[in-house]
Amino acid sequence: MSMRSVDLPRGVLRRTFDFLAEHGMRGLESHALWAGTFSKERFAVSDAVFPEQVRSPVSYEIPEDEEFLVNRQLNKRGLVAMCQVHTHPGRAFHSHTDDSGSALALPGSLSVVVPDYGAAGTDCPRAWAVYELAGRRWRRLPMSRVEEMFLVS
Repeated sequence: MSMRSVDLPRGVLRRTFDFLAEHGMRGLESHALWAGTFSKERFAVSDAVFPEQVRSPVSYEIPEDEEFLVNRQLNKRGLVAMCQVHTHPGRAFHSHTDDSGSALALPGSLSVVVPDYGAAGTDCPRAWAVYELAGRRWRRLPMSRVEEMFLVS
């Protein structure tokens, strides 16, 4: 399953980056999930989810019981998490820890990495590093693909 487009409401985007920046101002990485519905290569984001997490300047960890709880709540609402968003202290890239510790396992899932702890101005897809889960590996998408994929409205 490969995603052709992501419909991302500006309100969800703003809430996500407010959350990331709040923790980033304290020098901490942070993580969010974009949840919604998926059909015919189109992911329609309807909510941002902020799991309980343990943060540090260079990592975050979501306890397994919290992951289970979030997935159960999303399932009850008929939603799926197909995109995770998290910050890095400097440049945006997918680290080895990001590869092995992802909260997402569905092929075609997306991982958005935001530089500079989500500082002002990074709520634009052009500033992100976006990776797609292909099989068991995360592969970085070219910026041209990212720009056409994310439809902010």
